[in-house]
Amino acid sequence: MKSEGFKQFIKFGIVGMFNTAVDWLVFYLLFHYVLQQSETASKALAFLVAMLNSYIWNTLWTFKKEYGKAIGKKGANKVKSAIFAKFMGVSFVGWGVNVGVFAFTLKNIDYVLLNNKELLALVFASGAAILWNFFANKSFTYKK
Repeated sequence: MKSEGFKQFIKFGIVGMFNTAVDWLVFYLLFHYVLQQSETASKALAFLVAMLNSYIWNTLWTFKKEYGKAIGKKGANKVKSAIFAKFMGVSFVGWGVNVGVFAFTLKNIDYVLLNNKELLALVFASGAAILWNFFANKSFTYKK
């Protein structure tokens, strides 16, 4: 990975850490106070909130240079919409990866970490989604 790509991956990781906190906090609040019987629905909704947070921070910071070049001066609104649509497409696949890995882990892993199987599932789900989202956004959404 080139130096610029490495720096972006670090930025993406920082955004990802904050985004993971948003994801997990929203999951916790939804599951424990709103949707108390549905871990998977709570996880799916939490990921949607985190996805919007991710778009904002990755567009304004991680891929700012590519975004600026892409929107240029002509047709900026059309290009912004296209980038947003690409980001959402990549994120929805990432959402599927995230929720799928979460559900698979809950169902198939018997290991209980600190009596909290959901924590292990969150770790695996977040890790899989971060890898997918970075490489797909770098090579597709914000491609120069």
